[in-house]
Amino acid sequence: MFLIQKSNLSTYLICRRRLILAVLVAVVLVFSIKSLTSNGKLTAVEDILLFSSKPPPGRTIFFIESSCYRSGSQYNMSSIKAHQACAIESAALHNPKFQVFVLFACPIRNESVPIIDALLSYKNVQFRSINLDRYAEETPIADWLKKGDLFKSSYLMFHLSDLLRLITLYRFGGVYMDMDVLVLRSLEEEPLNFAGAERADSIGNGVIGLEPNGFGHQLCELFLQDFQDNYRGDAWAHNGPMGLVRVLSEICGTKNVTLMVNNQKRCHGFKVFDVNAFYEVPWQEWRLFFQPETALFVRARTENSIMVHIWNHVVTEWPLQTDSITAYMMWAAQHCPRVFAAAGELFD
Repeated sequence: MFLIQKSNLSTYLICRRRLILAVLVAVVLVFSIKSLTSNGKLTAVEDILLFSSKPPPGRTIFFIESSCYRSGSQYNMSSIKAHQACAIESAALHNPKFQVFVLFACPIRNESVPIIDALLSYKNVQFRSINLDRYAEETPIADWLKKGDLFKSSYLMFHLSDLLRLITLYRFGGVYMDMDVLVLRSLEEEPLNFAGAERADSIGNGVIGLEPNGFGHQLCELFLQDFQDNYRGDAWAHNGPMGLVRVLSEICGTKNVTLMVNNQKRCHGFKVFDVNAFYEVPWQEWRLFFQPETALFVRARTENSIMVHIWNHVVTEWPLQTDSITAYMMWAAQHCPRVFAAAGELFD
């Protein structure tokens, strides 16, 4: 039922070969145009709070790499995987009027490698580092963080990521995205103050948009307050998605996520997208992204989605052959073409 027809397959392969050649030329042309020094190294990535160029409030998309925190050494940016870079490029490609800031919760040893050069060929992509203690200063979570409860977590990297996205949106507003999403269309015209239903009874925190002031800022303060008031280091989702549900249940006057969906009046201007917008394919079905026989079915199923969530925490398929005929690789060729071209034969 879901098999790819030969005519469609041939057309797809021809178009993709042409696209790869065009993108390779583009990548070569932009090589070394950003931040390269005489010895081939990229200049040091600055702290987001210390650098003069700050994220435009409410006009920035943020990605956060928190797994490098307390790694004991500087983070090598060549550690970024192709599928992570693909998420970043897809956001930059489809939202050229937004800045895209990639934040690292550690010092960065930033080297010139093809995938990074591909990302830096976009004028709206920026890399910055975060010092956690400094970043939390003058936010509602600063005093709680000093108590050290966060660092006793059984899921420290996940809970740190949950916290950093909230601090980031509290400071700057804008849109946070997980580094395992793939953006299919623009969010530039979508008013801020939104998240998406992940299931009928859950709201995901993999995509959150908040205004930098007004109601959005107040709401983010409530999210941060809930984080510290209800923090549990032994429960993976308790401080992230469930925190959103707890706060929005109060704001929207119901615990029923279905009643919140697309009902901004009930939620005082906050929009909860339906499942199809961000999380059409649930984590239990992640293999559909990587099976050739379901490629066209999955693409049809997500035809109206704004983005797809790939669920990297459970995916075991990396690396993929770039010529594999799967929904994910079709999307990658279309929505992160420069990273796709830079990856070579294997997409990790």
